[in-house]
Amino acid sequence: MTRSILYLALSLSPPLTALSQTYCSPTFANGCFNWHNQTIQVGSINWAIGSDCTVSDFTTQSTTVNAGDQVPMTVISGVWCGASVWVDFDQSMSFEDSENLFHDYVGGDPGYTYAFTIDIPMGTPAGTYRMRVIGAWGSDGFTPGSMNGWGPCGSFQYGNFTDLTLVVDVGTAVEEADQQGQLVAWPVPTHGPLQVTLDGSFTDRLVTLHTYDGRQLMEQRVPAGVSRTDLDLSDLEPGAYLLRVSGTEARTLRVVKY
Repeated sequence: MTRSILYLALSLSPPLTALSQTYCSPTFANGCFNWHNQTIQVGSINWAIGSDCTVSDFTTQSTTVNAGDQVPMTVISGVWCGASVWVDFDQSMSFEDSENLFHDYVGGDPGYTYAFTIDIPMGTPAGTYRMRVIGAWGSDGFTPGSMNGWGPCGSFQYGNFTDLTLVVDVGTAVEEADQQGQLVAWPVPTHGPLQVTLDGSFTDRLVTLHTYDGRQLMEQRVPAGVSRTDLDLSDLEPGAYLLRVSGTEARTLRVVKY
């Protein structure tokens, strides 16, 4: 009897694979031929459509932001497509309305360029988050009631979607204080100009910018008594860099170029 009950219980149990949770996918009944995301640029991500517009998982491509950032983003859509962006900030494996960071529909032929900023909520814990970008024909992808579909997992007529990865790092306060004074870099992130404020030391200091693997990219000597210098990161690739100041007290800060 015990063996029979155990067999019955096992036979009624769902397979283990059914318990695993995955992200839903929107559907596009008539395909994506000319109706799809063409390019997506955000931070260090420069995504472009490949030969197969039905491929959606590009989560191996990521960019790093900070909580509280306003991050510029550009989406070039396909023929008469809108653009909508979600980020799963609560890591619930779903996209809530509150996690929609942008939606708009203008459209054009052969496409339309949507340029906007996405707000990374202050207090977002450091971690890795899935970003979803939907390019839906005749729809902003978000507003309920559209005949052409809506929602992060909606049923659309034409279009496609692209999933990427957003990495949230520590807060935006790129500042360090010590007994000799302070070191501040502003604005961070920057699209190019970077203002560096130093303590008013009585000795010369050397301000350098490095990649994370140690390569020096820039050098600026700051004379004694001078408390500010400016750098221009415009020609650098988007990403994170290390700002170092040598002198009586060596210090290092992280700065971000978008």
